[in-house]
Parts: sequence; C-alpha cells; structure tokens
Amino acid sequence: VGTNPEEKIQLPPSVHRCNDVKELISKLYPCLGTYDQVSPEQLTERIILSARNDDVNEINKEALDILEGETYTYLAADKLNADESGIIPNYSSEFLQNLSPPGMPLFKLQLKIGCPVILMRNLAPSEGLCNGTRLLVTKCGKHVLQAKILTGHKAGDKVLIPRILFQPSVTELNINMTRRQFPVRLAYAMTINKSQGQSVKYVGIDLRTPVFSHGQLYVALSRCTAANRITVLLENGMDNLETTNIVYPEVLL
Repeated sequence: VGTNPEEKIQLPPSVHRCNDVKELISKLYPCLGTYDQVSPEQLTERIILSARNDDVNEINKEALDILEGETYTYLAADKLNADESGIIPNYSSEFLQNLSPPGMPLFKLQLKIGCPVILMRNLAPSEGLCNGTRLLVTKCGKHVLQAKILTGHKAGDKVLIPRILFQPSVTELNINMTRRQFPVRLAYAMTINKSQGQSVKYVGIDLRTPVFSHGQLYVALSRCTAANRITVLLENGMDNLETTNIVYPEVLL
C-alpha cells in the first residue's frame, strides 16, 4: 500500500467491511451502550480513524449518543483580539462559534461520564498530561473535569483538567481570537494524521471520504497489528473492497 502508485487499490480480503457509521461503532465498541459498558483496557486498544475533522466529530457524537448517562455540555468563551492597528474585527458570535481550527477544542463540548477524551495541550508532562494523552472522564464538574489517564507512564492516575486559553496563529485562521475551553476532544475517533505513532489491536477506518494526502492510507492501515482486525467503511455505492490511495513517488527514497 505504501508505495503503490495506482490510484485505486484492492484491500486484503481479511479486512472487514461495514455498511454505515453505527455498524462501524458497534464493531469497534461492541459493549458501548450495554450494561457492561466499555472498559478502559478496551478503549486503549481500539480506535476509529477518519481523514476529515468533520467526519471525526460526527462519529464521536454518534458514539456519545449511544453511551448511557447524562450529557454535560460545556460552551467555550470566545474573544476577538485587536489587530496590529488596534482595531477589533467585527465578527458575530455565531461565526466564531462555528470555527474549529486545528489544535483548538470545539465551542460546544459534550461529554458523559465514562467517555474517552484526548488531551490537546501539554498541561503537565511530568504528571502524564501531554498532548495526545488519552483519558477516561470520571466526573464532570462546572469548572473542572476529573479523568483517569489511559496511556503513558502515569496510566491509572486520576487528574483534574481545568479550562485554558487557546489562541490559534493568524496563519491558521486569519482571525486573531482567543477561546477558553477544556483542552480535550472526544476520542472514540480521531484523524489519521493524529494517530501517527500509535499501535492498537482493533482499528476502524472511515473511508466514505477517501484519503487526500500522501501516505494517509498506509498510516491508517498500519495502526493495527493484524489485517483481520481492521474494519472499513467505504464510499456509498462501492461494491468492491477497494479505495483510493495517494502516493507521490517523487518523495520516496
């Protein structure tokens, strides 16, 4: 897969296929929504990957809806900052709320006790709170979240997560703004790029929107330790077990 220059490639027959998002979630998290729920151990060895942030958000929301329990909603505080000339741009609150630049949490964060999240900032590396750390939410307070660390050398420790300030670079967003929100996102699913370096036992890959960058498909497939534990969701109307692969031969050694 990694060096195949053909645009369409055939996936191995050992890869499983599902028909919709709900089936993909149920394949990866079979205990979600049942009396048993999903154990922390299962959460660390399972992940759903997608190429686009919008699709990741959709899958995470669908999985959260299946999880039993009360939904806690946290709205961010957005603030526009003055530009170099001292002028504060005139953007509506609704416009700012819909922005979701890379590396920033959503304006509307919805959580439940027992849901997995991923940390988006280095809060306290010595305490195991690094960017990319996966946690399990154990309590949802008004001003702070309590969570149990799932990965890293501090796995099992309970920690408190406060709201912090995020300020995307002007090159990323072209708007000078600050968002105050909890530095977490739901982690039933994550983007393929964010998953680089991880290795898990079960992987689901959302390929309704084909990959669009060099090596993305290889990264997604190679997160799993065995082909027969990979489940894919392909484009609508796709009869064969095939998908798009993007390779730029000129960047290969």
